[in-house]
Amino acid sequence: MGVRHTDMSDYAISVKVRNGRIKRKIAECGFGSVSELCRKSGLRQEEIGALLNLKLPPLTGAGRWRRSAAALAEVLGCTCEELFSETQRTLTLRDNRGECFMTETELLKLSSRVERPLLENPGDQLLEDADERTKIAVIRRALDGLKLVARDRRFIESHFGIGCEERSLADLAVEHDVCYQFVQSRLSRALWRLQTRRSLQQAYQPADAMGTADEARLRLAQKRAAVLPAERNQRAAHAREQSMSQVMK
Repeated sequence: MGVRHTDMSDYAISVKVRNGRIKRKIAECGFGSVSELCRKSGLRQEEIGALLNLKLPPLTGAGRWRRSAAALAEVLGCTCEELFSETQRTLTLRDNRGECFMTETELLKLSSRVERPLLENPGDQLLEDADERTKIAVIRRALDGLKLVARDRRFIESHFGIGCEERSLADLAVEHDVCYQFVQSRLSRALWRLQTRRSLQQAYQPADAMGTADEARLRLAQKRAAVLPAERNQRAAHAREQSMSQVMK
C-alpha cells in the first residue's frame, strides 16, 4: 500500500485492511477473536486468516466458493454472499498493511468516523442518552470491577455526585484528614483505570430486545461451532466405512 505524505503532516497512521463483514459477524456471534472461532469450530486459522486479511479470494478460478469460505459462513450462520462483497470475492492483496500521513485536522475528521474514536474515551459518550438511574447503576458496576479500596471509591462517588451530593477535592481532603494532592492523585489514578480497562463499556449492558436477539444469535453460533467438528468426524467415519466395504467386495 502506498504512503501519502505532505509537508504539513502531524501524524503517521498505520493502516491494516481486513474484511469488515467477517469481523462484524465474528463479533456478533460472540467470538472474541479468529483464534477462538477456529478453536471452537475446528476451522483452520491459517485459512480463515487469509480470507479475513484479503490475502486469498473466497472464489476459486472456476467461480466456486472455497471450502474454507463455505465452512466459515456455516459457522457464522450466514451465506458467503453476506461475508464478501462483489469486489472482495476475487480480490487479493499482496500486503494489507500500510502507512499514511495526516494533518491534525484530517485526524480529527477520521476520529469522528471510526467506530472506536481515536482521540476520546468511548466511555464518555456511552451513557449520553441513558437516564440518571441507569448511569448511576452502570458506573457503580464499573467501579465494582475495579475493586478499589473503600476510600478511593468514596473519592470518586463523592466528587462526581454518584448517588450523593457532589463534593470538592478540598472538602474530601478535610473529611479524610489527608492533603489535597493525595485526593487528586488517587482520583486521577482511579479514572485512568476506568478509561484504560474500558470498564464502562463492559458494565453497560442494556436489557432490551436487541440485546436479547444478540444473545440468541451468539448461543446459536457457538452451538454450531461446537457441533461442526463432530459432524465432520461422522462424515469422515462414514466415508471410511464405505471405502472399507468396497475393498471387502
